[in-house]
Amino acid sequence: MWDFFINYGLTTIKLVMAIIVAVVYLRFFNTAGALKQMTPMDIIINFLLSAILSDFILDNHTTITDFAFIVVIYGILLYALNKLTFRTNVGRRIFIGVPRVIIQNGEIDSDMMERLNISGHDLALAMRRQQIKSLKDIEMAQIEPNGDFTIVKKGAKKYSVVVIDNGDVDPDALIKIKRSEKWLHQQLRKKKIKDMSDVLIAQWHNGRLQIIKKRD
Repeated sequence: MWDFFINYGLTTIKLVMAIIVAVVYLRFFNTAGALKQMTPMDIIINFLLSAILSDFILDNHTTITDFAFIVVIYGILLYALNKLTFRTNVGRRIFIGVPRVIIQNGEIDSDMMERLNISGHDLALAMRRQQIKSLKDIEMAQIEPNGDFTIVKKGAKKYSVVVIDNGDVDPDALIKIKRSEKWLHQQLRKKKIKDMSDVLIAQWHNGRLQIIKKRD
């Protein structure tokens, strides 16, 4: 009888601890913020967290000490991974991905579509969802890192393009707006900005470069 209460009491304690860890993780370590959908990296991280928590709850051989050690190591790795992902272009490209343009100025990039395994039916479906009848009506179309289509119709208001994100230049964005990195540095000097790392965000919109500096 006592063994029954001890075993299930320990399981209850483990369950409470697992819930607390899950809440802390979702509050402080989850990379999927309110403004974006889950990326493949988010799915993998959540899958690993679920495996760790389920193993701790159901496996009687996993002690609280073992669980605490794993959680600490997991948290340190996630913190380092988040820093790498959101502070560097390389990390962002590897773990989140970048938008891939498949139509630019009305011209289809068939090589990019083939590389991304996008068929004509996929493109036609995205067009129907946005009530676009002809390819001739498309100014630009790209695939977002989460797999969504973004389509801009000809004659629509120009879309914004982020060329600097948290101090990192996006070369693909510069290609989209047909500008060079040398031009970008010149624009920063006009604003008396010497170091790229001082820029929080810079975006191109309606023929103008809008720059927001980091707070000192």
